[in-house]
Amino acid sequence: MSDATPRTTAGALLHRLAAHGVEHVFGIPGTHNLPLYRELASAPLRHVAPRHEQGGGYAADGYARVTGRPALCLTTSGPGILNAATAIAVAYADSVPLLALSPSMASDVEGRDTGFLHETRDQHGALASIAARSERIGSPHEAVAAVDRALLEYAVGRRRPIHWDVPLEAFDAPAAVLPADVPLAPAPLAPAGEAVERALALLRGAERPALILGGGAVDAGVEATALARRLGAPTITTINGKGTVSELDPLALGACIRLASAQELLASCDVVLAVGTELAESDLWRRPPLALRGRLVRVDVDPAQLHKNALAEVGIAGDARLVLQALLDGLPAGDRRAPSDLLADVRRALAADADRDGAAYRPLIDALADGLGSDGVLACDSAMACYYGAAHYLPLTSSRRFLYPTGYATLGYSLPAAIGAKLGRPEANVAALIGDGGLLFTVAELHTAAAEGLALPIVVHDNRSYGEIKREMLEEGIPPLAVDLPGYDVSALASAFGLHAERVGDVAELPGLLRAAFERDRPTLLHVGAHHT
Repeated sequence: MSDATPRTTAGALLHRLAAHGVEHVFGIPGTHNLPLYRELASAPLRHVAPRHEQGGGYAADGYARVTGRPALCLTTSGPGILNAATAIAVAYADSVPLLALSPSMASDVEGRDTGFLHETRDQHGALASIAARSERIGSPHEAVAAVDRALLEYAVGRRRPIHWDVPLEAFDAPAAVLPADVPLAPAPLAPAGEAVERALALLRGAERPALILGGGAVDAGVEATALARRLGAPTITTINGKGTVSELDPLALGACIRLASAQELLASCDVVLAVGTELAESDLWRRPPLALRGRLVRVDVDPAQLHKNALAEVGIAGDARLVLQALLDGLPAGDRRAPSDLLADVRRALAADADRDGAAYRPLIDALADGLGSDGVLACDSAMACYYGAAHYLPLTSSRRFLYPTGYATLGYSLPAAIGAKLGRPEANVAALIGDGGLLFTVAELHTAAAEGLALPIVVHDNRSYGEIKREMLEEGIPPLAVDLPGYDVSALASAFGLHAERVGDVAELPGLLRAAFERDRPTLLHVGAHHT
């Protein structure tokens, strides 16, 4: 951005985002955001048009999860930004860096209840209640400051969605001179030495240590792996932390923290080190706190998390990589061996736990893993095949490859999130796994995927029901109501949107069908399970 070039608020926002390295905008034009579209013509940003604002938000979320970088979800006022509200709430629940931008009413209309087009009683307040914050931007200088503030916070702190609200009259407000240089990102948050020493005192004396890794540890896999080996500590992850330590590592037990055997193992340990996790009900599948008989050490970049849901004996505020490296540096050299008989027994118990809910999905997930390849990315929906199946049976060797809306467990996430993931990592094999019910929540994004020419297989697991809710109804003696779904013609649906489609009669066919789908110039719907006749 030249410091001599006049900029409007709209231009300042978009060009400043590009200056910070933001590359993608997921947006739908509307009457009130047209000044932004005028500026998009010259801004070095790639615009992708979803078919619904919620889909745009999920796509921005998926993009951020696989790349670690934020994208922008751009909407119009009122119905546009409120359509994106669920996606923003998903990103908040799972600490995903999503940026949302929308117009608001002109200042002389705001709050007057005059029936102005798209007028919402308190749009700013509505977004403030679900995002990390909602900021009002009234000038180009405020636009530059808001972008700088958000991106610098993302560099060092907890990464949650931020919403920008621009009154209509402010979009075209000019500024003759704006700051040209992007401020340098601050250094990651280093841990306090005293807290590290207290944690080291516990870890040095631990006879049965264990590690829990959450979504806040996904970029600290190297350090976490080395620390687990130094301590001889079995490692368990949450779903958001899946793959942080390779699930093929001898000490890795996988994304199994919800399973009873995993929680029993943790309860038997004398020291548990939990990194970047809320230890929340959505992680544990039970009310917290996690029952522990030993000492708990927690590491989080957000100091407010250090004693939430589970009181820690030692809480360390800091960047996960820096904290884990500091712990490594303070431990004696040489790796310890975990008791192999203990781990073998735990693995057998975990497998039995997983099979109680998920055995029926094992052949599907094994086939999907074969076709996806060793570096593939899977976007999952809140579907039984995902949380009972893929979470446990899909082995990952690295992080940022398993996308799942853990905290909000929303339906319809998988398809648009996979679109964002494929745009963020075009070289990778990216697939979506979704149920026949969930697909209908964001089915319009099939059209987006086709328009973008994405080689994206969408595996539709068809059980003609909202299966989990039906199971819960039956368990509670409630007659199943509104949970059985009539089948629909998936092949005809694919044809209508310009996709390729295959019926998967036997999951043994799936690896080959996936490999073929990764080579096409368009998405492919792969229909597994009940078939429309």
